[in-house]
Amino acid sequence: IRRQRQMCIRDRHGTMKGIKMESIYDIMKDRLQVMEPTFLVTILSGPRQGDRTIYNQDGDILYGDAIEGFTLNRVKPNALCVFGSTECFVEPVEKDPSVLVLGAGHVSRAITDLLLFIGCRVTVVDDRPEYVVPEFFDERVTRKCLPLHDFRDKLPLDEYNGFIIVTRAHEFDNTCLEQLRDRLPTYMGVMGSQQRIHYALENLKAKGWTQEELDMIYAPIGLDLGAQTPEEIALSIVSEYLAVVRGKQGQFLRRKRVVSHES
Repeated sequence: IRRQRQMCIRDRHGTMKGIKMESIYDIMKDRLQVMEPTFLVTILSGPRQGDRTIYNQDGDILYGDAIEGFTLNRVKPNALCVFGSTECFVEPVEKDPSVLVLGAGHVSRAITDLLLFIGCRVTVVDDRPEYVVPEFFDERVTRKCLPLHDFRDKLPLDEYNGFIIVTRAHEFDNTCLEQLRDRLPTYMGVMGSQQRIHYALENLKAKGWTQEELDMIYAPIGLDLGAQTPEEIALSIVSEYLAVVRGKQGQFLRRKRVVSHES
């Protein structure tokens, strides 16, 4: 049985904005349906140890009681914070990232496995029914047999934070890109040789794509790892996706190594 409680919605100053009966699980479920940042704060010490409070991006309380001295501009998500003598842990309430993989070949199968491993929800699309079968993909992968020239109205494109295009020919690459054009600057990568990518992008330019739009496409896709096998290629692709969505460059960490200079 879920514990129900009377919840007062208040702003950061404590002014009551409404009252309703909801559990913490109801609130978290509702917040997963919106794009606004939401934070779950768990008290780890003191007389209120174990209490939880949910804040929205404005600092308004959606569940629980105010934490004295707590302000969002003083916290870092997924980190331990101290307010006076009270320790708190702050974590964002958010959906697992969702990626759409277009094409269901050998590399695609390895890509979906790695995406699942890092906690992503994955949908794979191909127009060949014999390629989107349960034997080829983990049961957690959503498999769709759809024509590559007409998939955008059959999928919730707003839910994806990454599009990985690994089709069997450049004409299918362009067909997919044209349907995803309005999704830029969301991460969008295309697998292929330098020659294949050059040909594909020139075709898009001839159809009116701007250079700014073309520069947003990660093509050829992946980090330069010297990858050769489907699994290695998948690793380079998923590594690039992760670096881009986290705002990183994918460099060697040793370049950030602190060097001590002794006199």
